[in-house]
Amino acid sequence: MAGATVPTSTEAEHVDNAQRTRPIFYANDSARDMVLHSPLWEFWYSADGALEVVSHACEICCGYEAKHFYRNSRFMEAILLEEHLPLWHGLWRKIDEGENYACAEFQIRLPDSKKRWMKFEASRALDADGCDCGIRAFCHDITAHRSVVQQLTHFTWHDSLTKLPNRCKCIEKIKKAITRAKATNHWNFSVIYIDIDRFKNINDSLGHAAGDAILCKLADRLRSSTYGFETVFRIGGDEFVLMYEDTTDHQSVHRSIETLIKRIKRPILWNGKQIHMSASFGVMHGDSEVETAERYLQNAHVALNHGRSNGTDGVAVYDSQIFSNALKLISMELDLHNALINDEFFLVYQPVVDTVTRAMTGFEALVRWKNSQGNIISPTKFIPLAEETGLILQLGEWVLHEACSTLAGWRKSNPLFKNLKVNVNLSARQLSDLELTDIVSNILEKTNLPPDCLRLEVTETMLMENPDYADITLRRLRALGVGLCIDDFGTGYSSLMYLQQFPISNLKIDRSFVADMEKNPANYEIVKAVIALAHALGLTVVAEGVEEEEQRIMLLEAGCDFSQGYLFSRPIPPQELPSLLSSMQAPQKCLPQAG
Repeated sequence: MAGATVPTSTEAEHVDNAQRTRPIFYANDSARDMVLHSPLWEFWYSADGALEVVSHACEICCGYEAKHFYRNSRFMEAILLEEHLPLWHGLWRKIDEGENYACAEFQIRLPDSKKRWMKFEASRALDADGCDCGIRAFCHDITAHRSVVQQLTHFTWHDSLTKLPNRCKCIEKIKKAITRAKATNHWNFSVIYIDIDRFKNINDSLGHAAGDAILCKLADRLRSSTYGFETVFRIGGDEFVLMYEDTTDHQSVHRSIETLIKRIKRPILWNGKQIHMSASFGVMHGDSEVETAERYLQNAHVALNHGRSNGTDGVAVYDSQIFSNALKLISMELDLHNALINDEFFLVYQPVVDTVTRAMTGFEALVRWKNSQGNIISPTKFIPLAEETGLILQLGEWVLHEACSTLAGWRKSNPLFKNLKVNVNLSARQLSDLELTDIVSNILEKTNLPPDCLRLEVTETMLMENPDYADITLRRLRALGVGLCIDDFGTGYSSLMYLQQFPISNLKIDRSFVADMEKNPANYEIVKAVIALAHALGLTVVAEGVEEEEQRIMLLEAGCDFSQGYLFSRPIPPQELPSLLSSMQAPQKCLPQAG
């Protein structure tokens, strides 16, 4: 039917040709006029396949007059996009093979070279005796419909914020990689799960508008790192997945991850502020024993959590040991929930002493966990897990209340505690909590502890993650009368001069500098320089990790105000602290200073 011969003639001559067999629905001039003036683009073909009538509406729909279709029986093919010609031929093949109805959707080119989507429907007409009388066809403009469908399809497979392919597309991509690997027995692909570290702090402090802008910037950086053979997906929140295919070896994947780490760490400018980001990575290489896309994502995420436990920019590749560790972490997380309910946490206290007199000036509260089996769990294991799960907020509030309540009780019963201070560590989650100031104020009020008896410790890394928000929070806490201390100073990437903008009154020199002072003169010079600069800025200094008398003497010579470490006392239970305080308040015989 598609290749039927159509005479070259005017429309009138063509319609009046009495030699031609006309379809039953075109039996008179009234019917002819109705078709010609139909608002629809309509075609009538006779039983022998010749084109009888094209409605004038064709010019409105496609931009070409009807005479083009009469003069050239294959004119429709001429304006079709080449890649859609098979659809056109397939439609007429069905009609020629005896089907009563066939349709196809394709694009045509308009005279101005624009494109338009059309739906062509052809129906076979039969007379009362069931004889073939010809074909009636309609051509509908479905451009707007196709555009909506295309947009909906895009939304189905893509993230609306970053425009990256989404989780559904990621699953489909991994499934195809698995199918191809099974067929070729080449499992040369890798799935990399990426999670931005502490991204919640950005949303909580700068707002979701800033968070969205930063996610888009990170998405652009990941997209620009694909080099054409990987695909990047956003699968939710601040989580992305990279798909590496046809990799030559695992080392090439790891080198690409190293590049990504550097790109992610480049500061992002937001409203004139530099935002520093980092990420954790979990890698799952192609494995013939893993047969589902969901399992690849799950294993990569398990590896990511393992890498995160090793610190920021952690990278871990999934293996059986990581899976075993993940099961243990799940079990520990459940135990952690129960520990809060069952009061399994307790505090121990380590004295902070005057470097000159060794007299106790305060103490640091340190949380410990004794589980239901009677085992003591190291804080290095449960604190990161509490941070990740969000339980750190509840645990941190309990620690703060317990420490304040304990010191308040001692102050009532023992005059030696009157001028002592208790140091309590804040977590990154707590520092970004909008209710932190209210929580601290309420605890001080309930325990009846004077604000100047409490000193909150934060690390410089926590401050530098979001310095503007940290500054606001710390100033609110300082307004309560609470003391503020920088913990682990020297392990971050800031300078003391920069940190001076915060309302800090104390800083603690990290134990790593103190430990090597005797053997490493450079470390001692650093310690002396930090102490001198801190004093110039009006700050007092505490040295952590003091274990040897020689270290105390060196700190004394450097002018360090306070010291903390095993030389004076290990962390001890609260019931032992009063007697230790009494012994440390007794006059100490000071060793003569060298020189």
